[in-house]
Amino acid sequence: MEHTLLKAKAWHIFIILSISYFISWFVKDGELKDMMKLLGFCIFCIWLGVLGNTLNQLEEGGQERSASRFVFDIFFVIAAFALSKILANPDFDISPNSFHANGLWSIPMIYSLVAYIQIHWFPASILVANEQGHKPDFSQILGTFILLFFWPAGIWLMQPRLNRIYNAV
Repeated sequence: MEHTLLKAKAWHIFIILSISYFISWFVKDGELKDMMKLLGFCIFCIWLGVLGNTLNQLEEGGQERSASRFVFDIFFVIAAFALSKILANPDFDISPNSFHANGLWSIPMIYSLVAYIQIHWFPASILVANEQGHKPDFSQILGTFILLFFWPAGIWLMQPRLNRIYNAV
């Protein structure tokens, strides 16, 4: 079960990650549409979390990295996005397309942005480390990070790499 993400095909992951976004296009109710987008965002963040933890467990030579901050950042990003929708406060708004914060809401907003970058960077760095067998440089991780960040296109290039790691295990 733990290696399911590594052996899945790219179209499996693409459908799982994008189904709620596609459904939200056809929903007329504004609140339900927002809830579908929130669900899609949560599924994406959980996918990154499972991917990062699975790759972390496969780290060469038992050199697992601490994933506690990574897990905290995933929960923080999901909570910030959900809180933004629940409060419906114009001073704190996070959506899939934009973000906005005023006053004290700027502090959690800034951390949300840093955490969002972190939840993409962690799996990217571990993926490259697993492929190369040693700790990668910044420039080696950057391409994989960009693929994860722009996942609708990047998943088609990332998943074959994950399949190769699964086949090597």
